[in-house]
Amino acid sequence: MIAKWLTINLITVITIIFWSLYQGYDSNYILIGKMIAQAAFILFLINVNMYFVFLLIRKSKVRNVKVKLAKISKRMMKYHIPIAVSAASLIIVHAVIMFSAHFDHLWITKTTSGMFTMCLMLLLMYSGLLRRWKATGKRRKFHYVMAFLFLGFVFIHIFI
Repeated sequence: MIAKWLTINLITVITIIFWSLYQGYDSNYILIGKMIAQAAFILFLINVNMYFVFLLIRKSKVRNVKVKLAKISKRMMKYHIPIAVSAASLIIVHAVIMFSAHFDHLWITKTTSGMFTMCLMLLLMYSGLLRRWKATGKRRKFHYVMAFLFLGFVFIHIFI
């Protein structure tokens, strides 16, 4: 099960990289912006995978698997916030680079979807902050919903 999930993650990252190369770039400045976005996506994907680790812990019937995954998740949770802040910082750098590179064409579909996705990211970060201040079931669910909504809009933004 874990091998399948890692394979899906690897295929997703490779697909995004090849799509980016297929689309091309006008300058090295835009290439750097795309590479920064890809690094941010990988960091975000690491954090999203934590949900699936917790899901496997809940769904698994084998105790040894649950214990092993619980140990992994305990180590991963220490890095969840630093990874999220790093990914958000990279996304902001990507946005600034792309904003300056496409200043004349801000209202094209790709740029508009990026701005909307950035707003979702800010809402996702806020939901994580709320969850850190006081963890409730409602806040946990809101954070998960925002994470997967953000992920969906990231894919839309990438493949437009």
